[in-house]
Amino acid sequence: MVETTIEAKDRDDIGTTKEENQFNFGAGERPEMQDWKHPGEWQYMEDGMLVTRTSVWSAPGCHEGCGVLVYSDPETGRFIKCEGDPDDPYNRGALCPRCLAFKQVEFHPDRILYPMKRAGERGENKWERITWDEALETCYKEFRRIAMTYGGDSIHCLRGTARDNQWQVGRIANTMGSPNEYGFLSGTACYLPRLSLMIMTYGGMLIADFSQFTALRYDDPEWVCPECTIVWGCNPTISNPDFFMGHWVTDAMKLGCKLISVEPRVTWLAAHADIHLMLRPGTDTALALGMIKVIVDEDLYDHDFVEKWTYGFDELAARARELSLDEVEKMTWVPKEKIVEAARMFANAHPANVVWGLAVDMQSQGTPCAAAIAALWTITGNLDIPGGMCYTAAPMGVDQPSAGAWGIYDLIDEETQKKRVGWKEYPMYRYGLTQAMPDMCLEVCEAGGVKGVWIQTSNGIACMSCETDRWYKAMKKPEFIAACDVFMTPTIQSCADIVMPVQTWAEKHSVRAHYYFLSAITGGCAAEGEALSDCEINRRLAQYFDNDDEFNKAINRPEGKQRTWPWATEDEVYDEIVKPSGFTFHELMKQGPVYQKYVYKKYEKGLMRPDGQPGFNTPTGRIEFYSTLFEAYGYDPLPYIEEPGIGPVSTPDLYEEYPLIMITGARTTSFFHSEHRQIPYLRQLTPDPWVQINPKTAAEHNISEGDWVWIENHRGRCRQRARITYEVSEKEIAAQHGWWFPEQDGAEPNLYGFRQSNINQLLANKPGRTGFGADLKCTLCKIYRCSEEDL
Repeated sequence: MVETTIEAKDRDDIGTTKEENQFNFGAGERPEMQDWKHPGEWQYMEDGMLVTRTSVWSAPGCHEGCGVLVYSDPETGRFIKCEGDPDDPYNRGALCPRCLAFKQVEFHPDRILYPMKRAGERGENKWERITWDEALETCYKEFRRIAMTYGGDSIHCLRGTARDNQWQVGRIANTMGSPNEYGFLSGTACYLPRLSLMIMTYGGMLIADFSQFTALRYDDPEWVCPECTIVWGCNPTISNPDFFMGHWVTDAMKLGCKLISVEPRVTWLAAHADIHLMLRPGTDTALALGMIKVIVDEDLYDHDFVEKWTYGFDELAARARELSLDEVEKMTWVPKEKIVEAARMFANAHPANVVWGLAVDMQSQGTPCAAAIAALWTITGNLDIPGGMCYTAAPMGVDQPSAGAWGIYDLIDEETQKKRVGWKEYPMYRYGLTQAMPDMCLEVCEAGGVKGVWIQTSNGIACMSCETDRWYKAMKKPEFIAACDVFMTPTIQSCADIVMPVQTWAEKHSVRAHYYFLSAITGGCAAEGEALSDCEINRRLAQYFDNDDEFNKAINRPEGKQRTWPWATEDEVYDEIVKPSGFTFHELMKQGPVYQKYVYKKYEKGLMRPDGQPGFNTPTGRIEFYSTLFEAYGYDPLPYIEEPGIGPVSTPDLYEEYPLIMITGARTTSFFHSEHRQIPYLRQLTPDPWVQINPKTAAEHNISEGDWVWIENHRGRCRQRARITYEVSEKEIAAQHGWWFPEQDGAEPNLYGFRQSNINQLLANKPGRTGFGADLKCTLCKIYRCSEEDL
């Protein structure tokens, strides 16, 4: 193995190149395809309806990309119904309630159907219909004026969670001369702490192998069912996180896989686990280090793999041995006997893997927590083997970056890149990622440094903004704000000047190119009103800037890159994106999902490093338990334990006043974050926001099932309905997030009641040391019944 030293590099030069930020293997190179083709036609007639095969991503939508059959009227093109595609290997016909209720989305009377401009003051809910030309020309003139007056970096482009439009928001930011693209979430505490950790110390992104890499799924002779899986801080059968279908875990359990659940609540999976480690929220790192200690002390680790392929094992072992299991039990509230039992079960299983979730990210020590958990599957030799933890790839060579990086190294110069907020202060944000640092962006906005904002499919004020009123007030300050969405939201109503209608997934073309297969999103239906796809809105807006030589010169656009969106149609954009696969976009539509041949143990074959040498794309060429990059950045190079900023140990005085630990962010099948609240069928499933309370705790506070209760701490309060259940312990509650009420008045001061049940009012904008992670699932609160006057 050849090492790539970083000792000669200055701290501010590490992580600045496209090569360092490449975390999808095989980008730009067409690999060998699996010998599988979708057995059906991409379009056909059935019972007088036109059936179109497509994938679901957004808008609205989750992370999945499920295979769906859309039925439409062949004459008008209007949507009739959708069904799961039984021949799609990913979801194999299964659909969630959100898809099954989609018709109520498509034809909802409150859907935004035409471009509009604000007719009154911000927040008055007075809008005037305009043409697309007026909407886009207004955006161009305002953003041009701002960039020419204050600099392109004064324009911030905001988006929601992982969508097919993520790369588009980053690219339109770069088109306008801005490096600042991000979401509202403190510490970017949604997968990014884990992602950054994996890129920097593992050289790529990993996911548990449940046969999803192959179109043959469980029948593939090369795949091996894991003997044990740890579901850590995740409820996958409900959340289906990060391109992972939760029922794959239950499929494996039926095939004999043992389950360890690391989860404060008694979820369905936790109740059916072989071992349930019911830890105190925010103490995951201590638990992981405790398990590492058992595995090392009892000599259960894979000596051969550790010696050949890892760096810093002795230091990791020493760090774990600093703890006693008695200390781990005291910190985590998990009996030490259970910790030992779980460590032995996992270490003795071959293969084994980990399905981890947002609870890892949503604590201030999200980065060291991810490092400790990842070490568990590594020291046991479960890396890139069938049924283990496997590296994802750019499917069929198509790299559609989840972090919005398509263009940032080409469309803006190096000086502008370094104006990205947090670039210097939080260097991990430039290694494997191209996003600005949200907490610092809030401060810049509060200080008046943000002059223009582009919001694309993000309801940040109601969904992602901790200390909600801070973001609400800050977003009043920019001189111009434009938004694209399917429905009006509190965010749009409070601050937008222009709003543009977005097509749904059933109406638009796009590409699903993440992790292991490539497929087309094939809009088989006519668009309602004048809605356009995210891609087409961005493409049309970009034409104004691309034809403005004065603007391109003023922002120092790199030579030869004046045409940032040089495509005449949106399908040409997707032709460009899928070009490495050897397909055109329309050929991909007809082909169906395309799977490339998955190669295990790539590190032995020289497939993971740019130089073709065996090993990993890290500075040492090995998996780094002791991170040389962390050390260079001035961080602890090993996993370390840090108490949540507010909790029983850190703030005992507050704990006396607020004696319950509040967990939040648990998913339901009814909604995706703050979406779908206006959909009748889904609101019937979950009509009100609920907070889970243990029966003993409820009795102590005279709270009954269905009562409206206040959840309060030193930052604020909100109200939710009590759900009395043994799913939570007496020491904790679990509250929902993302709530607003589309049926209420949208004008200020109400703004669809976005403050009434918004749990984020109790949470702080305070990231971890690395800039990643925030204590969103482990803060303190108290509860009490609402009075009649409160309702």
